[in-house]
Amino acid sequence: MSELLQAVALLLPIKIERVFWDGDTLMLFSADWSFRTESAWRVSKGRELLFGCWDDDALDHVSDLLGLSIIEVGWLIDSQPIDPFFKLSDGRILNAFCSLSTEPWLMEFSDGPVYLGNT
Repeated sequence: MSELLQAVALLLPIKIERVFWDGDTLMLFSADWSFRTESAWRVSKGRELLFGCWDDDALDHVSDLLGLSIIEVGWLIDSQPIDPFFKLSDGRILNAFCSLSTEPWLMEFSDGPVYLGNT
């Protein structure tokens, strides 16, 4: 999965141009990249949890990500390349947690490569 981080690094910063959240699936889009997860996720800043996927007002907060840029992508645990994090231009961090073994998250690039979490 180090090739994933290398591929994403070439695109950074990635401006979030569209956001979708329907209570089950979170999707982030840019012109050259997309990310989708049906697993648990949260947004934090510093030591504070701002909101997560099961919060009643998550739909309202997700729209605040629109227009921000992803400036760094990495793994929550370096030795376990399973759960990605996305550092945003305003200092917030989006964490995605693999809670499905079959397709915890999917990352696609416009030039062809597709990465499936936990594979």
